[in-house]
Order: sequence, then structure tokens, then C-alpha cells
Amino acid sequence: MADDEVFNLPTDALVEILLRLPTSARRRFRLVCKLWRNVIDERTPERQVRTKILTFISHGRSSRATVYDDKDGHRRHEWTYNWSTYGGAVHMVGTCNGLICLHNAGEGVRSPIRVANPVTGEAVALPPLSATIWNSFGHLEVYGFGYHPVTGQYKVVRVPSRLARRRDVGHVLTLGESASWREVVSPAMADGYNPFCGIVGVDGSVCWFTSRADRVVALDLGDEQVTSFMGPPGVQLVLTTGEASWKVTNVHARLGVVVPHYEATAMKVEVWVLNGGGRDPPRWSRWYCLCGSRIILTPNLTHGEYVVSRSWDWDRLYRCKVDGDGFPGLSSLHC
Repeated sequence: MADDEVFNLPTDALVEILLRLPTSARRRFRLVCKLWRNVIDERTPERQVRTKILTFISHGRSSRATVYDDKDGHRRHEWTYNWSTYGGAVHMVGTCNGLICLHNAGEGVRSPIRVANPVTGEAVALPPLSATIWNSFGHLEVYGFGYHPVTGQYKVVRVPSRLARRRDVGHVLTLGESASWREVVSPAMADGYNPFCGIVGVDGSVCWFTSRADRVVALDLGDEQVTSFMGPPGVQLVLTTGEASWKVTNVHARLGVVVPHYEATAMKVEVWVLNGGGRDPPRWSRWYCLCGSRIILTPNLTHGEYVVSRSWDWDRLYRCKVDGDGFPGLSSLHC
């Protein structure tokens, strides 16, 4: 049966229905048939939402997230969460679509992970790793948080360390659908991760550098397949994790890698962006060459037209409008 015979519905009526759905739902409905895909692409453009800047600062057992308006730089919302039960530092796993994922490290199998909305102050605790997983794989891991635009699912990913007993086994938890962590087994994870290079959820995947910092590993949040590919020019094999200074980040919803170059009087940062998804060999393009050592690089380098930077004492934050040559001017955020 032809695609246009499956749904006997006038196109204008279909458009009115689709326009009332969230953008994420429309992306999923593109897979129904060719007719729906064409109607969604041609008649229901992506909603243009003004960018908000989210900052996160951790102080011991508490953390503070602040939302700034990208138009005037004024603070709109501030959210503080104090961990009441467990010790250890509070780390931001990641942030996407206005949600922030936090991890209270240092408490073994009890280490809690929460996903929160900084605007409403609501927070949901995720199921902890089971004692069986903890005893089998140890506590040497890093977590990532991401969103898949087609499935509409948010997932938290646990990446094992190169020193873990099972280096090729990671774990994934889907928010709202699963009560436990699922195993993901792949040889691509066997090289562990480099903690100096960060981890980021971007373009439907969670990405990190191997412990040797020369290859990027990507776990697709749709089919949960794991691939790896070479990093951009400027990264190389390292002997110890501390030798790596490049980081993965989000550059306008694409996977980016920032590569700093230290000079006598300043630091320059090359920003490379992956084109066409993960393949080997990958296609990297250099988008920016930025100046200044106070740039906040992860997990999001860009916020609309801006990059956020900070003062040395963290008392001031600045948004910087970027072009190919760096920063033509700074404007202060109202901290």
C-alpha cells in the first residue's frame, strides 16, 4: 500500500495536529512514513527558543545552578541543592534541555545520582547501582547524561575505568522507563576514559576520550551501540592521563573538542567540530581559534552566540560573543 493511502487525513489537518506536539515527538513521527516525514520537514519547522545560560558551581556537599537570560544577561533563576545523607563532592554529570544531572561521589554503591530542573527545583533520585554490579566492576567510573532527539529518551551512562576489573562493560539507565541499570558490552570501551578530557552528551550520543586520549568513544543513546574514532588534529597518544589537556564539549549541538595551546603571554584554544557523525577516519573542521585562559569549556562551549568565561577568582562571569578570530567584546553576567 502506498504511503499516501495509509492515512486518509487532509494534509492541512495533519499539520495542525503536528504543530501541537513537542518537537521531540515530531522527530519520532518522521519515521512513520514518507508522507509524514515530508510534511514535518516542510510544514512544521523547529521551534526557535531563546537560549538560556546555565552555570553550575559545587561547594563540598552542596551545589548551585543559576539560569541567566541570554538577551540581557540577568539572573532569572537560582537553585541550590544540599545533599543531606551522603558525604563527598557534588559533580555535574551533564545538562541538556534545561535538566541537570548530579552525582554525589565517594559513597560506593550508595552514591546517589539525581536529575533536577533548576527552574522548578524538582529533583528525582535514580536507582543506585546494585551491590552485584558494584562488587563485580568496582567504583572506578565516570557518568554521562544525554538525550536522543528521535526517541525522546534521556539516559545516564556509566563508563568503566581502564583499571576496572571489567573494562569492556558499561551500564545505561533510561529515565522514566527502567528501574535498573542495563549492561552494554563493547571492546571499544576497554581503553577506559581520560578524566582530564571530560564526558559530554551531544547529538544523541554520550562521548568521551580513551585513557590514552587519542580516540573518541561514542555510545549512541538510540541503539546503545559503541563506536570509536580518531580525535582531531592537535591530540596525540599520551603516556599518563594528566598529559591530556583537550576536552570534549558541545558546540551548537555538535560534538566538539577544544585543544589549548600555551604561549608565553596567553593561551589560544582551537575548537574542532565533528562533521557527519562518528566514522573512522572522522571528518573534523576547525571552527574557532579563541584567546584567553578563562574560557568555560564543558559541557557546553557555546550558548547561542556566546561563550561563557569567568574571572580568576570566580566572582564574575562573562559572556563573550565569538567569531572566527576570538572575542570581539565581553559583557558581564549579573552574578
